[in-house]
Formats: sequence, structure tokens, C-alpha cells
Amino acid sequence: TTLLYTIKFEAMSQAAERCLPVYLQSLKQSENLGEEIVADQQQVVELDTRRQQNRQALRAVKGEKEEDKMWVMMGNEFVKVDKGVVEEWLERDQGVLDKEIQGVRQGMKDKVAALKKLEGEEMPQGFYLNALSPHELSDIGSEVGRVTERYVDE
Repeated sequence: TTLLYTIKFEAMSQAAERCLPVYLQSLKQSENLGEEIVADQQQVVELDTRRQQNRQALRAVKGEKEEDKMWVMMGNEFVKVDKGVVEEWLERDQGVLDKEIQGVRQGMKDKVAALKKLEGEEMPQGFYLNALSPHELSDIGSEVGRVTERYVDE
């Protein structure tokens, strides 16, 4: 019986040795994906902070009513620029930041899905849902208004 146990142990040991590199590779991939997800989260926080500062600057520029030109710091120099041009720059920057944040968030969703797949877990239902745009929300609001008006009139 001891010989039988020794043979079984050696067979199990050999099987474990064959599986170990696959397991380590899987562990390494999941660790790398986890690090990338954390880095993406940090990038979203940084981009959101920049977007918030940009929004505050835009509100300050729009609040200035007296002047047609404003002093703006570009690099290491101050330059006097038309107020409308400054607003245009800030609005364009706001759009770029929104797109960057949206892209990073989408990439993060893909990485989380890949990590869940590596771990053998299923994605929760509705994981890839996206928020409605302001235009879509207004369409829904107007449609709901029409439906409620119909019921009120009856």
C-alpha cells in the first residue's frame, strides 16, 4: 500500500508541476489587470479634477461682464485675449476632458470584464449600461409630459 501511495503522490506531483506555470501566468495576468484598473481609476480622478477646475474657470470668465479682453497665462507669459476666445478655449478643453474621461472609463469596464473572466466570474447584468445624454433625457421628459397630459385631460 505504501508503494501505491507513493506512485499516486508522484503522479499528483507531476500533474501539479504541469499546472503550476499556467496558474502562475493566470495570477500574473490578473495582478497586471488589477494594477491597470487602479491606475485608470487614478487617471479618472485626475482628469475629473482638471475638468472641475476648467468648469470653474469657465464660470468665472462668463461672470465677467465689464471687460472685452482678459489676461490669460499661457506657459510662462500673460497674454491679453478676447473674452469670447477664452470661453471658446475653455469649452473646447471641457469637451476634450469629457471625451478622455469617457474613454478611460470604457477601457476600465473592458479591463474589469477581462479580470472577471480570468477569475471565472460572470459579469453582473447591466454592467455595460451607459447614462442617457441630456438630449435623450429631454426627449423622454417631453414624451412623459405628453402621456401625463393625456391622462389628466381624460
